[in-house]
Amino acid sequence: MPIVLIVLVLLACPAAPALAAQIEPDRPELTESAKLVPRGSVQLETGAAFSKERRAGEPAEKRLELEADLRIGVTRQLEIDLEGEPFVRVRGPQDDTGVGDITVGFRYRFIEAYEGYPWPPHLAVKAFAKLPIADEPIDTGRPNFGLLLLASFDLPWDFELEVNLGAAAIGQSHPSGYLGQALGSASLSHDLTSSLFGFVELLLASREERDGRGSMSVNVGLVYRVTSRFTVDTGIQTSLLGDAPDYVVRAGLSVRFGR
Repeated sequence: MPIVLIVLVLLACPAAPALAAQIEPDRPELTESAKLVPRGSVQLETGAAFSKERRAGEPAEKRLELEADLRIGVTRQLEIDLEGEPFVRVRGPQDDTGVGDITVGFRYRFIEAYEGYPWPPHLAVKAFAKLPIADEPIDTGRPNFGLLLLASFDLPWDFELEVNLGAAAIGQSHPSGYLGQALGSASLSHDLTSSLFGFVELLLASREERDGRGSMSVNVGLVYRVTSRFTVDTGIQTSLLGDAPDYVVRAGLSVRFGR
């Protein structure tokens, strides 16, 4: 399926002019960028993810998901994000197939840096809310919402550092209410060639269930710029400790329309 999508997009989207700003997708990283899509542009970041998670006393849970993130540049400093999982297949203690939850987010950049300079960084905030569409085992069936501080640093020698810090309120069932969750991540990327860059990313989160544990994971991957408006990517994430998938393998593409 991802290969078919890549072919269709390549046929439908001619190469962008050389002077166009290069597309900078978030995926397959999970750390979000403070660099927004240009005003008047729409950027689609999509792909497939396969994960496996072992739980004590239960069969391992395996998930196949189609991921989609639609990023819309409203103004130079404001972006709307619509994230979702159009298809989810779960196999394990419980089996199910369906549609995942939708998350609505807004990014507001309050400092825009000069490109190529390490200071000041791009700084933005992102507010988000997850709409509870899917029940267990696809998702929890409970709403979440939160706020993140996003920072993007252009470093010497073609390195870039992106950092996210924030908190979320995670809906609970037994008993009902919300549990506060601390979130943090950092991603260091490097241009390997003019068209290819790689990254390594550390992901941290406190527990999201009252009887759960926090988590720490590492994610590495590659992104290849086919044109200035189109990329393909792959990445692999693995758990270091806590409640997180043993591994997640991702592959996908990103394309920008408009400016």
